[in-house]
Amino acid sequence: MSKISKVILVDDELISRGFMEMLIKPLLDYELAAALPYAKDVMLWCEEHQPPDLIIMDVMMEKGIDGLTAAAQLKQKYPQTKVILATSMVDTAFLDKARDTGIESFWFKTSSKLSLTDIMEKTMAGESVYPEDAPSVMLGDLPANELTPQQRNLLRLMIDGLSNREIGEKMYISQSTVKTHLDELMRKTGIHSRISLVAKASRLGVVVSDKERMEGSEK
Repeated sequence: MSKISKVILVDDELISRGFMEMLIKPLLDYELAAALPYAKDVMLWCEEHQPPDLIIMDVMMEKGIDGLTAAAQLKQKYPQTKVILATSMVDTAFLDKARDTGIESFWFKTSSKLSLTDIMEKTMAGESVYPEDAPSVMLGDLPANELTPQQRNLLRLMIDGLSNREIGEKMYISQSTVKTHLDELMRKTGIHSRISLVAKASRLGVVVSDKERMEGSEK
């Protein structure tokens, strides 16, 4: 008889959490130990119970610690517990941050070649499953996966509300160079309003700033 792996789900969106519960409950090789709304809850759960074999956790949280930060803490304290990070955002920076933290696998909810159950199986078998790139969405006329790292960084700083001078200081470039990059981005996307560009990039989850990701910890 194969070992039954205990799983914890962590997602503050009720519909998303419910969907994943429906996927996992019928699986014979898995036991859903808990379905929790916030990342801080899983830290407490692991302190009060035997840590699970697998944690599936959303990156963005409305309240308390965000998923990436919680996963880093969990991997440090419970290295034997495997973690799958999940998100509906399409920011490729999440992939790099998760890899750097030692998180086993990553799942984009909205578009993935593998189902969640496929990724669970591979992860528990010792594989590290990461998509090659984030799902492609259109930022105006430009596929978001064609944004350069510099353009993503520019958008991230704009979403944080920084001025061209402040962006230049963060990126170590002049204000005129910031304007040149912004003009080029507007030309490629066909979005000629700074406010509209920031709003659409944020709404689509093309980039998510650390401030935006972690702001829940201040609520």
